[in-house]
Amino acid sequence: MQENRLSVSKLNLLISQELSLSPFLRHVQVEGELTRFVRHASGHIYFTLKVDFSSIDCTMFRSDAQRLNESFEEGDRVALTGRVSIYEKNARLQLYARTMHPLGEGIYLRQFALLKEKLEEEGLLDPLKKRPLPGFPARVALLTSETGAAKSDFLKIFRARNPLAEVRLYPIPLQGEGTASAIVDTLLEIADEPIDLVVVTRGGGSYEDLREFNDETLARVLADYVHPTLCAIGHEIDFTIAEFAADARGATPTDAAQMATQDIYAFLDRIRASLQSSARRSYESIIHQKEKLRLDVLENLKFSFLRRSAQSSRRAEMLTESARRTLLHRLDTEKKNLVMSAAHLESLNPLHILSRGYSLLLHEGKPVTAITNLKTGDKIENVTSTGRIVSMIEEIQHEIQ
Repeated sequence: MQENRLSVSKLNLLISQELSLSPFLRHVQVEGELTRFVRHASGHIYFTLKVDFSSIDCTMFRSDAQRLNESFEEGDRVALTGRVSIYEKNARLQLYARTMHPLGEGIYLRQFALLKEKLEEEGLLDPLKKRPLPGFPARVALLTSETGAAKSDFLKIFRARNPLAEVRLYPIPLQGEGTASAIVDTLLEIADEPIDLVVVTRGGGSYEDLREFNDETLARVLADYVHPTLCAIGHEIDFTIAEFAADARGATPTDAAQMATQDIYAFLDRIRASLQSSARRSYESIIHQKEKLRLDVLENLKFSFLRRSAQSSRRAEMLTESARRTLLHRLDTEKKNLVMSAAHLESLNPLHILSRGYSLLLHEGKPVTAITNLKTGDKIENVTSTGRIVSMIEEIQHEIQ
């Protein structure tokens, strides 16, 4: 019987081997609350993971602890991956953690506040350093998901306000590990392109969904970016570090579209009203000057008549005729200047050509300069002086008979 007896160390070794043979226990995912959280001088982390009345001791070795991107403390809810084994010296069951990620909002809010305070102290979030957004950008870089609602929401509003601008989509991931680095890579790739405005946007989500937009590297790239930047991340109540670092923040993708460009139709209406007001003021000024000149001439004639009486009657007639010619000449000159000014202003009116029955043909938001770039079934837009017409090509004739 003594041959079947095991030493304590042998028993512990057998238990360890049995645990290591379990495919499930070699790679487990578990969540709970951190307690007795200790960072040892060696770099290892020792802690207990508990939930309700259950707990398990855990160890994370230095090599894995160095890869953590967040700081943790007691009370944080976390998700771990690792393997279950025993410490052979005393047969204590342990979870050897390989990765650790935060769960819940508390740790994200704490990290958000610390990073925001750090960047504010460096002056990177100073409102005085923000650049104004262009009123009518010709080229816009849109960084968002290719299939998300944020893209369609932005383009719908933007193109309704400014159909002449080019919007180029740069697809990016919107959540999950690596999102921030992917956005940074895209920003660096397009830094040298002729862009008037860069827009980064996505819809709402949880703190965990938006956490990549609180990345320090992304914030620094946005704060020092060569082109003006506009960020709209989440809903109106959501705030991210990326939005604070950008030149402007939009509450939603739709709000970002309204901020990204002025309404070209409203702008043209203001130009038209300004031209009409200027013409009216010019006409009123001419009438006033004409009346003032008439009164001045009459006063001079009256004074001359009283002084010289009959001897200056002829001279009075000459003065009257001279004044009349002068007035007519001045009126004619002012009229010509007014007509030339009005014609010049009208020639600058972007809707002048459209108002004569012409329209601007757009395909995928770009002006069509050759029909060879079109094919049947394409959707096109005709921008007129009073609105837009959306249609589909049924036939293309390359030569007009």
